[in-house]
Amino acid sequence: MKKQNKKETFKNLSIKTSVAKRFRKFTKELGLRQSASLDLMLDFFETNRLSPTQHLGPNMKSLEHHLEKRINASIAIVRAIENTQTKPTQAMLAALFESLPEKAKKKLPPSFEQTLQNTLAHKPITPQLPKSPPEKEDLKQVLKNIELVKPTFGNPYLKVNMEYDELKSLKYKYHVYHD
Repeated sequence: MKKQNKKETFKNLSIKTSVAKRFRKFTKELGLRQSASLDLMLDFFETNRLSPTQHLGPNMKSLEHHLEKRINASIAIVRAIENTQTKPTQAMLAALFESLPEKAKKKLPPSFEQTLQNTLAHKPITPQLPKSPPEKEDLKQVLKNIELVKPTFGNPYLKVNMEYDELKSLKYKYHVYHD
């Protein structure tokens, strides 16, 4: 809140009596003067980039739910690719390595050797995944920066509040080369 000058003059506002009563009750609860509480409210709306006409509740939740569905669909696609492409290729490579002489098998890097042993023993390969992948953290950060904008004219749209360099680094990280 800005410091108010004691010599500052007052202006009258014309508002309905019911609104004035609510406002006075609100200011008493805050324990501030009417000018100070109105100034605090204006500062709140300006710093958080909010508009009193926007409704934040269900819209943000539905947006979050929609994005979560899209992420789950993407995960399902990656898993399908793994099952149809990666695992058969790995099995073909294992079959090729079975026919190698013993000397060639010893020259393999430890990761290939372990994969070969797992395949020969018919053990499923279980990769060690971190508890929270960085992609999920990046997505959470992007979701926090999304806001719904309802212009006076035209359709509402979503706006991502993010620095250009941060967006550029995310594009580079996830191999997105178009604008």
